[in-house]
Amino acid sequence: MGRIGRYIFVRSAVAFSAVVVTLTAIVWVTQALRRFDLVTAKGQAILVYLGMTLLAVPSLVAYVAPFALVVGAAMVLNGLHGDSELVAMNAAGASHRRILTPFLALSLLVAALCGWIALWSGPQTLQSLRDVTNAIRADIVANVVQPGRFIDIDDDFTFHIRNRAGDGSLEGLFIHDGRDRQYEYTYSAERGRIAEIAGRTLIVMEKGTVERTRRAERSSTFVEFGSYAFDLTDLVPADTGKSYQLNERTIGELLTLPANDPTVDGKPAKLTAEILGRLATLLYPPAMMLALFLFMGFPKTTRSGRVLAILGGLGAASLVRLAGFGVAGVAAADETLAILALAVPAAILAVLGVCVFFGIEPFVPRLVARPLMALGDACGRLAGRFGVKGGAR
Repeated sequence: MGRIGRYIFVRSAVAFSAVVVTLTAIVWVTQALRRFDLVTAKGQAILVYLGMTLLAVPSLVAYVAPFALVVGAAMVLNGLHGDSELVAMNAAGASHRRILTPFLALSLLVAALCGWIALWSGPQTLQSLRDVTNAIRADIVANVVQPGRFIDIDDDFTFHIRNRAGDGSLEGLFIHDGRDRQYEYTYSAERGRIAEIAGRTLIVMEKGTVERTRRAERSSTFVEFGSYAFDLTDLVPADTGKSYQLNERTIGELLTLPANDPTVDGKPAKLTAEILGRLATLLYPPAMMLALFLFMGFPKTTRSGRVLAILGGLGAASLVRLAGFGVAGVAAADETLAILALAVPAAILAVLGVCVFFGIEPFVPRLVARPLMALGDACGRLAGRFGVKGGAR
């Protein structure tokens, strides 16, 4: 890679880094807000909350990085065109294939990053996230000992206490258990305490009542008790930290996973599609880069409009990745089509590679081009009104 290649590579790498950090931060915030109930409802420390949400960052990067690569490359290519650098490079003897080299090199590095995350790092962090989630769910004391709050420990299971005494006992207990399909149970007691007996977590309640309601007839019976022990052990998953989903397993674990594993759900196609989909992750960054370069990488005079090229490049690159998502869903549903998860992106990459190598530029019908050009001119006039210079001319 010569001086021109290094110049383009550095600019593209800087643009990609800025975009991927920005997009990852935006997506992370949206995902983190969905888990904010760990702090508000379950009383977990803010550091635990941040640790859990940050464990999902590698998987987010794997999804965001190809799009960040395309956006960063589009910014660089548009800048090279606006400053007539592409035309100057071409006039100096640099072919479009030479200009493509640094962009393709960066796309291969992004592909290696996405592949490492998809095959190893991402599943390992998801496993850690699953373990932390199960540990929080298993921490019954941290979940229930919150005076004045109604805490949903599990589906249809609510816990409430009025106060926690200085000796650790619980005052004013209320438990609603609706997990049974036939009955609902409501417990109330003046006092209680949490005890660990023979490896089981119990709440020993004193001086209270239990109401049993039959769901069908909505009839209730009341029983008053002096002492009653409620078992919380079944709220803790028996396979805590052990049963992982397919997307939480590394490529090595997937290759050695038996076909009758419960996570496969009796559909070997799901396992095959998952493996091939992971491998296909390596193909999408270079394929998306070629799709963008096909619209924006060929030197043209600055008098030609760039709106159509930018929208076409970004749209084509996005369609490549969206096609991958669609094919992955089809492959997981039908065992005979599982090979498409890898064959389709490989075919797209081959076709785009041939088009770029031979300089075959895409044809855009006038029916589509004219509205886009009109939109670009309107945006240009609006930008000029606010004193914004440059842009996609």
